[in-house]
Amino acid sequence: MEIQAVNPKGFNEAVQRAVCENCLVENMIQMNCPKCSGLIKSPLLVELPEIECPQCRVNVKVHNVAVSTKNFFMQRNDLIKRIFNYKKLLEEVEKEIEQGKKDQDSTENTRKSADDLRSFLKDLLLAARDNFRLNMSYDLYVQINFDGDKRFAKLVNISSTGACIELVDRGQFPGNNTEIKFQLLLPGDKESLSLLARVICNRIVAKDTTSQSVNVGVQFKDIDEEVRSCLWNFIVDAETSAHT
Repeated sequence: MEIQAVNPKGFNEAVQRAVCENCLVENMIQMNCPKCSGLIKSPLLVELPEIECPQCRVNVKVHNVAVSTKNFFMQRNDLIKRIFNYKKLLEEVEKEIEQGKKDQDSTENTRKSADDLRSFLKDLLLAARDNFRLNMSYDLYVQINFDGDKRFAKLVNISSTGACIELVDRGQFPGNNTEIKFQLLLPGDKESLSLLARVICNRIVAKDTTSQSVNVGVQFKDIDEEVRSCLWNFIVDAETSAHT
């Protein structure tokens, strides 16, 4: 199969369309344009070094990215650094809520405060989970199966909704909209995670003057909550260890 080169703008637009199709919370990721001060809202702010401002139409450097929902506004870097703490705190709050249901001395105000805190923490973690992509700092390989072919690929980045993989050897490549089987063995696990995924874009990347690779963007399909949790725990552990 012939893979056609896609310019960066076209590649990014394809990724953005796929992200928006599967995003549970719209317009969470945002920043102010350093040129015109207009608001830029895009899931691509977590991935790109530069982005075009929709107001002034100037390509600007991505900086001071924030996460905004109806309940909070926070700098994205601060949120990412605190993911592990928020996750642990949510677990403790949920234990307290369950205990409060059994405690006859628990007041309505106490229960409401706990419920509000749980809602806030879930909002925080949802913002992080559905808008954060882990860039791999070490080599981790996946196996993909498509059209009766089996290939190994290097994981470039991964989120709870999709991934980017790099194919370096010559051979058959999955085209856009191809359904593939995506198998990933996480560090410390004995069994691989097996997911269905849809190819959303391909891009040729020149490695040097004599060789090139193909980056393939995939979006996971029909992922169940257990597998999503495994991916998210891996991402959280990897990211928090990078900040400690």
